[in-house]
Amino acid sequence: FELSMWRCTDEFRAKADEIHRNSRKDAAKHYIEFWKTIPPTEPYRVILGDVRDKLYHTRERSRQLLSNGISDIPEEATFTNVEQFLEPLELCYRSLCSCGDRPIADGSLLDFLRQVSTFGLSLVRLDIRQESERHTDVLDAITKHLDIGSSYRDWSEEGRQEWLLAELSGKRPLFGPDLPKTEEISDVLDTFKVISELPSDCFGAYIISMATSPSDVLAVELLQRECHVKNPLRVVPLFEKLADLEAAPAAVARLFSLDWYKNRINGKQEVMIGYSDSGKDAGRLSAAWELYKAQEELVKVAKEYGVKLTMFHGRGGTVGRGGGPTHLAILSQPPDTVNGSLRVTVQGEVIEQSFGEEHLCFRTLQRFTAATLEHGMNPPVSPKPEWRALLDEMAVVATEEYRSVVFQEPRFVEYFRLATPE
Repeated sequence: FELSMWRCTDEFRAKADEIHRNSRKDAAKHYIEFWKTIPPTEPYRVILGDVRDKLYHTRERSRQLLSNGISDIPEEATFTNVEQFLEPLELCYRSLCSCGDRPIADGSLLDFLRQVSTFGLSLVRLDIRQESERHTDVLDAITKHLDIGSSYRDWSEEGRQEWLLAELSGKRPLFGPDLPKTEEISDVLDTFKVISELPSDCFGAYIISMATSPSDVLAVELLQRECHVKNPLRVVPLFEKLADLEAAPAAVARLFSLDWYKNRINGKQEVMIGYSDSGKDAGRLSAAWELYKAQEELVKVAKEYGVKLTMFHGRGGTVGRGGGPTHLAILSQPPDTVNGSLRVTVQGEVIEQSFGEEHLCFRTLQRFTAATLEHGMNPPVSPKPEWRALLDEMAVVATEEYRSVVFQEPRFVEYFRLATPE
């Protein structure tokens, strides 16, 4: 395939002519291959030269923003999402196929299209994670600065929801540069600022750790708007403690009942459940049973409101943090909780053994894929009522015994430190 070839579709030539008319003479100065002006008679070189320029500018603008907070490269000179990157490549593919060059199109170009569709502009999307109390601190500072009565922290859950929904439905800015900030508040707001500056394809979900109520989710939605995030990240509540897992279905149902929120999520919701903290709070048996029941109820809520639910499993690597064999862990999930998709964390201590080498990575992905498919084609049987009653009884006893040792035995911490390497 020679870039100087001229045979192409009318659609492709029109796009190349448009780019050539609007291009600056120095647009491709960064590339040795394109150091001369590209003639308009080489449409493939014109379009792909523009792609290379935009890729360079995208990388340099991101570097400048991360280093200095400002960039002299305008956003319109960059790719801000993967669709913009795919458009000229797909145009090349269609043109080659239409002109009898399908063997060329189905070679390296098709492979590259698949890579771009899979990995986007940033290889992997970065999830943002912050504790719910940190968002409460920010909103508490804002309400005090606005002097609208008692502070956000003192409001009831109903009061918080009412105020957050009113602000989300309005257009007034809540704060300016004169907002008094502690170091912790600045850290939270600076994170949102970075999200607003970088391409949206760089990020995945905004995870709220220690989530307890609907206002935790609405708070992040409001802060994203106030910090001018053009393409808001999907907000994922992470329920961790035993009591929070028990309350999770009601909290999610309340969110789904809000018209503003239902329109915002467009029929899709992700919920994360924590294995490590729930295990530390109540013990492994009680945590495992509560995680199971919470998923069952969350699925029922999602079906009731017509929302596609994706469960995000916050598993640790060790047994004490909810770890276990990948295949069995997925197959043990309740019926209807996988449905062909799920998310799972992989902790740092097990990355090497699961993804450290190519053959290990391939085997790990095989296990995830096989178990996900098997769970859908041969779903597990729901526990019988008598099994549920027995597990409920066992969980109560297990929690009491666990907490009596971990939280009430004065010698436990000393023993744990001596027995566990730091």
